[in-house]
Amino acid sequence: MSTNGIKPPGGTNPEQPNAETDGTAREKKLCSRCQELDLSVDKFVIYDEVFRPPKGSFGPGRRADFSLKSGNGLFQLGTFSDIEQRSCNGCPLCILAVKSICQSTQCREALGPPVSDVLASLRERESICFVNWEIDGRDNDPISARKARTRRLHLHWNNKYVPDSYLVFVAPQRLFDFNSDSQGSWEREAFFLGRELRTNGNNQVLMKSWLDQCSDHHGPACIGYNDDEFLEMATQSYFGVIDTLDMCLKSLPLKPGKSPKKKDSNLRTTRGDVEIVRINRDRYGSSPSEVSIEEMGQGTSHCDRDLYEPYVALSYVWGLKKNYTTDISNIRIHQQQGSLETFLDEIPKVIRDAMDLVRRLGLRYLWVDSLCIVQNSKRSWNLNARKMNIIYGNAHLTICAADGSDAWLGLKALDSSGHSTTQHIEECAPGVRLMASQLAETGINSSVWNTRAWTFQERLLSKRCLIFTEGRVFFQCRSATMSEDLVSESHGAGWSLDLAKALPQILHDLRRRPIRVYMNCMSRYSERQLTQAKDILAAFNGVSNLISDAMGAPFIFGLPSSHFDLALLWEPLSAVSRRVPGPDEDFGDFIFPTWSWCGWKGGSMSYHTYQLEGVFTCVHEWLTEHTWIAWYIRDGRGNLRPIWDGESQEIKACASVEDRWKGYKDVIPEPEFMKLQEQALINLGNPNEDDFIKWAKEQEIADKVAKPGEREMKARGNYYDEYPRHRERIREQRHHVVEDIGRGRARSASSGRQRDRDVDIYRDVNADIDESPTFLDEYGRKISSDIARRIRSGFQQCLPDNPFRVYIEPYTSTPDKDFPDQPLLQFWTWWASLRLSKSPSTPNSPSSSPPLPGLTKFDISDAVGDWCGSILLSSDWVSNQEKMGHKVDGSRRDFLAISDAKAFTREECDVWTYYVPKERESSEWELYYVLLVEMKERIWFRVALGKVFKQSFENAVGRKRWREIVLG
Repeated sequence: MSTNGIKPPGGTNPEQPNAETDGTAREKKLCSRCQELDLSVDKFVIYDEVFRPPKGSFGPGRRADFSLKSGNGLFQLGTFSDIEQRSCNGCPLCILAVKSICQSTQCREALGPPVSDVLASLRERESICFVNWEIDGRDNDPISARKARTRRLHLHWNNKYVPDSYLVFVAPQRLFDFNSDSQGSWEREAFFLGRELRTNGNNQVLMKSWLDQCSDHHGPACIGYNDDEFLEMATQSYFGVIDTLDMCLKSLPLKPGKSPKKKDSNLRTTRGDVEIVRINRDRYGSSPSEVSIEEMGQGTSHCDRDLYEPYVALSYVWGLKKNYTTDISNIRIHQQQGSLETFLDEIPKVIRDAMDLVRRLGLRYLWVDSLCIVQNSKRSWNLNARKMNIIYGNAHLTICAADGSDAWLGLKALDSSGHSTTQHIEECAPGVRLMASQLAETGINSSVWNTRAWTFQERLLSKRCLIFTEGRVFFQCRSATMSEDLVSESHGAGWSLDLAKALPQILHDLRRRPIRVYMNCMSRYSERQLTQAKDILAAFNGVSNLISDAMGAPFIFGLPSSHFDLALLWEPLSAVSRRVPGPDEDFGDFIFPTWSWCGWKGGSMSYHTYQLEGVFTCVHEWLTEHTWIAWYIRDGRGNLRPIWDGESQEIKACASVEDRWKGYKDVIPEPEFMKLQEQALINLGNPNEDDFIKWAKEQEIADKVAKPGEREMKARGNYYDEYPRHRERIREQRHHVVEDIGRGRARSASSGRQRDRDVDIYRDVNADIDESPTFLDEYGRKISSDIARRIRSGFQQCLPDNPFRVYIEPYTSTPDKDFPDQPLLQFWTWWASLRLSKSPSTPNSPSSSPPLPGLTKFDISDAVGDWCGSILLSSDWVSNQEKMGHKVDGSRRDFLAISDAKAFTREECDVWTYYVPKERESSEWELYYVLLVEMKERIWFRVALGKVFKQSFENAVGRKRWREIVLG
């Protein structure tokens, strides 16, 4: 087995097999199982008419007969015990399979079980290793249409503790004299193949070659530009950098002979709007596969990206140890030349190593938060925190220190004593030397650095990253991933599996479907950890700024306003709790809302694809045809502000390239709709009349009537036995349907009845849905006449801080930062009261899936006990309710309808009970997405998201009602 690529002592010819570098191939032989893989060179290196390897470069290997090189089948290598035994018998491929487990799990010990426990688990569970071929490297030659050049063997186990590994073909040893990936260093035959590492730890040349390849050849996707925001920030007094030569803090200097561009009256630089927009799109919207070599570098010549000196940013983990920082008391000292030399012993090692690396790479300036931000100045901290997308997005390079759990371990790969050069290489067939390898993401995902919330945006927003982890260094940009283990394509822009799995790749969809990028980012970010819980939005601010620019609309507490109805449909993946100050925490006056993911902590959030069936088919269509609420938020002065208003000049619809991912429209509502809304406001009543007080009195009377009957019900065992007329009436309303076959419609049998005095004046008249007119509202939505006649934009409920009136401000896309928005939504929608009951577990059901940790499934039923929906509740919330004496199972709870849902999943509704008189396949859009809510001090708070039949609101325990809601 080989551990490095250095010539053995005695001058042995590296092209000839020997015990050290080729794993004593003469003494080892593939087992009968591994022989079935029929390994040969041309299964790893793809030959065609254009590419033919030089004679003798790989030894024998091209087969004369045809054989399938890759497919969709899995090859079962065997159980771990079998593979372990065959490795002891000398099978080189089995040796690599076993070694790959140790290699991949050792790097995960900081976040997972130790290697010994993993091996024991593999033996006890008789875990199986599966193998399949995957196409890996693709060149960047436009003539070849990015043809595939290499394949890998993918090893994966049916054991969650073992990450996937790969077996990569190792390049010929005669090519290892170069420690650079610069153009011309390697022959084309070696691209994407394994590289044996040097042991001297001198990888400076290699890192510099990666940086140069990206800077010189990768084009618009990776070339930085000084946009208006950066040009403005660079001139501000709060932004500074470390001069690693003068060892002091200073403002980022202009390059010699350069001067700031004057801005016109519109506060734009003299470059021109079209050029800025085009490059902005190229930067985040073009996959490397869409940019040819000829196009690279074009289109940016007029940009002022060279106006300021380049700087490097550092991303690292602070840890629990005290770090030396800049504060008000020492900022003046740190600005004096040579001052930082005095404090080197107090400055964490990772920062010292970063300073040294910046100088080695021929650069000079470094941005580090602990030193470049005045840490005890709230103003300095806020101003810099709001510009993280600009700071990291315009850095020439970001150094990501993923070694260790704090700032004191440093960058291990820079030091020969810390640089890991261990490799596992075996000759598995004549001329076929394979290396056990993991994707760069495997090591990165195993680091403490990758679990921290702040580092998510620091990596995602950076154009280029040098990532130090496990004693190795990787280079990632928007066009490529390069590592010490693998030889890069000549321009470093060829596609590979390492690139496909890299985090920054999600930004290539930013132009096509920004809402999906947001969902992906939110889900990944929400599982990260924060030292200060109150920083949940601050650490995501750079990402939200970037996506907000693409959508053309601001974010509201972490939710994009251009898709607000969809953004509300997030769900936790495990038990979560409210984000409120802990014993030693102080949030000041800031409160996080329950309706946003940022208002919860303790687990990750996600937009479940299965829950959103029908929504993702066409998001734009769903938003404009299946939502109806006019959303308002309380601003910092206590006034209401619309979240969207198509009539406003500030509104700009989402510029998604794909129409189906667009959001609301920037249109003027129809005059007929406005007339109906004006008429509806007449029904609002006297502004001094409090809707909540009226509702509270009704509830009090209803409870007094219900409690005697409820006590008798408990004695009898059936609540509704006491109310046979009520039960029968509801059943008749549900099932007594008159079909007009000639006109093809269904109408309620009671649609012609005169309205009862005690019935809601907005009760549905069950008019013909297909023929009812629709009206265009301020969101560009098709609103039914029933909703259009209801109050949507008039409000009565005041707040204690603003008790005298409700005032509605005009829409603005730039909320007041001095008076941040309050976490309160105010709107009108349907309210109903339904019952909850714990869902019986059905482990043998074909549609059942493993339960989410800390979540319990509850059924939702109507007034007569018929199942009408389901919801997942936090087990902790259920427990806390019961501790307070509020039993959840069988209880009556409040629900708000917030949008239309297409259908239940099989897991949600395994058996179709004909709650609506239709077949399952014909019942699309007969559902609501609902929020289970609870009230405290006249404000509603979200508990969970679920689905129910729309008909259940008609059959509810508490009568369906169109209500004014304040949601906190």
